[in-house]
This record gives sequence, structure tokens and C-alpha cells, in this order.
Amino acid sequence: MRPIVLGKPVVDGLRVTIPIDPGSATRWFRQNVFRVQYSGLESLDPVDDAILVVPALGTVLTLAYACGVPVQVERVDGAYAVTAQKLADTFGRLYPHFLSRGFELRGERVGTPGPDPERSDPALLLYSGGADSTSSLIEHSDDVRALLTVWGADVHSADKALWERLLRTVRTGELTAGRRLVVARSNLQDLIDGPALSRYHAHGFDSASWWGAVQHGLALTSLAVPVAVALGLPRVLIASSDMAGTPVPWGSMPIIEDEVRWSGGRAENDQPELSRTEKITRVIAPYLHDGGRLALAVCYQPSRGPSGLNCGRCEKCVQTTTQLLLGGVDPREVGMPTSPQTFAVAKKALTRGEWHGDDSHRTIWRSLQADVPPTLTGVCAIPLFRDYLEWLRHAKIVISSDGAEPLTRLMIKNAQYLGGRLLPWLPFRFRKRCTQLAVRLTRGY
Repeated sequence: MRPIVLGKPVVDGLRVTIPIDPGSATRWFRQNVFRVQYSGLESLDPVDDAILVVPALGTVLTLAYACGVPVQVERVDGAYAVTAQKLADTFGRLYPHFLSRGFELRGERVGTPGPDPERSDPALLLYSGGADSTSSLIEHSDDVRALLTVWGADVHSADKALWERLLRTVRTGELTAGRRLVVARSNLQDLIDGPALSRYHAHGFDSASWWGAVQHGLALTSLAVPVAVALGLPRVLIASSDMAGTPVPWGSMPIIEDEVRWSGGRAENDQPELSRTEKITRVIAPYLHDGGRLALAVCYQPSRGPSGLNCGRCEKCVQTTTQLLLGGVDPREVGMPTSPQTFAVAKKALTRGEWHGDDSHRTIWRSLQADVPPTLTGVCAIPLFRDYLEWLRHAKIVISSDGAEPLTRLMIKNAQYLGGRLLPWLPFRFRKRCTQLAVRLTRGY
């Protein structure tokens, strides 16, 4: 196997580029240069090349684990190199069909590993404006010194209009006021052919994508490492995902991020003991009831809603709306659109199996149904919300799995795969229009 070779980082101000020779993994690469542009930092001068290569490593490592391909660098932080080897075993256990035993990280190790930082030490938080990261910010308001928001993760790196809407939401909240906000614009999703990998490994991911099931946790925390080093922060926090206690492999789990180390610092999967419902009802709702104000950015897709933020009709939006109601919060106060139409769409989708997911999705909805109180008071007594919650309490909810999809849904999925392969070669505006049309045709809210 020819290794994936990462070249020496080239630094131009706050921009870092790293040339890549894909080696034996050529079929899975879309581009041959990793790019990240940071803003909100004074300089990257204090950051060694052995750290600057970490974001590119975090992006390609999961692919190397899957293919059993070695990765070669000139220099790498010694503590992070240990992380890379440990996580090869972790991903091999999560996905037994991965060829992770063939993985090897080659290159000079530099740096002096130190003791792990304390839980109360200053931290950098990966912040999207969603419920999970907002809960982490409230919980660690005294520890978090800076926020890192990634352009190229959930919002495509070419979608400037949607990104600016999201950034306004992130910047204008009371929680973020006075904190340093760093933006990292990167091709971490465009570098690797995610649609092809999702299709190739479909039997191992159920309804998830390569990005969700495998790549995102390690990629995002690795992207944050140079920022933490530049700011002298020994901890990077990433909010936990809610898998509802089900044994579903996912790309962000404590067994992944809690292993990420670099000389002088570590990453942490934050609040894994709390479900997303508990984060909203136990952390976010009390903050709001005490007079706090915030705007959530729950979903952001160019095909959803007039602004692209919080369509109110997808599963994530409806689930969040339900969780807020159970916490006694009017969803409209945090930017979640609600109307008879949005709830009509939700009822139809939930009972006809139009939303797809694994056992964790089904478990979450069953739990929400059980949490609807017998007597609806406060905000839940508002007629619009009362009617929905009374319906939810007794509804027969159907969350479909990919394995049970009808032929028409399979055809749609294949079309989405082909679109994911072809659209990146087209101008972004044209891609955006095609995506919007596809969503309308497939009713994929």
C-alpha cells in the first residue's frame, strides 16, 4: 500500500495549505490540497509545523483507518501521533469491516507530552449555535475563553450568504458577547469523497453518512488544535451527540474525542451523560427562565426555509421544538418557527415513515412521547402547542431505516449519491438551485 503523504504546511498569514499525495487511496480523494483559513487570531507564528499538520491529519486519518493505508508526514506532534494509533484500534472496533490494522503513521515525532489539563482549565469550545454546543457554553461559561466556528462543516465553504446568516446568529447572542470568536474556513468535507464512501460503506452506517458516522468528531477537534495552541488554551471541548443510549457507532463519541491529545493539551467530549432533551430541559431552559436570551441555529441547509436557518419542518427542528416545549420554553423565543403548517408536516412525516434513522432516533421519539405530561400547562397550554403535544402523546411514530426503504426511496437515494458526486464540479449557485429543487421533488424536509 502506498501511503497517503502530507507535505509540509505552507503558512500565509492565517491561511494554511498542505499538499497531499493520496497514494493508494486516490479513488477516495476529490482534491489534493488541504486548506484552512483562520480568522480571529493574531498570528500562527507560535504554532509549530508539527501542530499545523494536525487538521489535515484529522481529516484523512479516518479514511486511512477504513482503507488500511499508512499516512506519512515530515513532522508531527508526538502526543497526537499516539492518539492517531489508538484511534485506529477504536475505529476498528466501531466498524469491524475497516482495515485499520494496516494503518501506520510515519514521520518524526516532536514535542514533550505533559500532564493532562484539569477540568477547570481554560478551554476552546467548538460552537455551532445549536442546542448541544449552547448547553456546553452555558455549563462552562467560566472556563470557555474562546469559541471556534467551522465554515465548511455544516455550511458549505462556498455558501457565503448562508454562512453570514449563521455567523450573525452566533455573534449576536448574550452568551457569546465578549468572547473571542475564531472562524476556520476549510475544505475538510470537500477533500474526501464523502458520498462515495457513504455508499461503499452503507451496510455499516445504517442511515448515516461518512461525515456523520465516521469523520466529523476527529476532523473538527483536530481543526481546533492549532487555535488552542495559538491562544494558549489547554482544552478543546466538543459537545456530545445524543445516541439515546443505543449501541450505534457514531463519528463523535467519548471514546474518540477523549483520546485526542497534543503536547500540552487534550480534547473532551462534553456532557456525554446528558441526552439532548436533558440539555434543553436542565441547562438551556433554566437559563432562559432566569432571564437569559439566545437564538438557536438548529438546522442550516440552503434548501430549507426562506433564510436557510431553522426550517421548522425537518426532524431535527421538530425534535428541538418538542424538547423546548417540554422544558416550558416557547420555541419562537429562540428562533424556531412554528405554525399549524409546520406541525401538519411533522405529523405526516412522523406517522408515514418519511424521516429515516436508526434505533437512536426511534428511542428519542419514544422518550419524548413518554415525557408529555398528562396535564398541559404554561406554554404547553397554548392551543397550537397543546394540540400538537396531545397528538404526540398517542401517535404511532414510524422512523424508517434505509434497509426497509421502498424502491422509490432507493431510487431517490441513488440519485442523491449521483448528485453528490457530480454537483461539486458545477458552480455553487447552480448546485444550490439543484439542491432546492431536489428537496421539493422528494419532499425531503
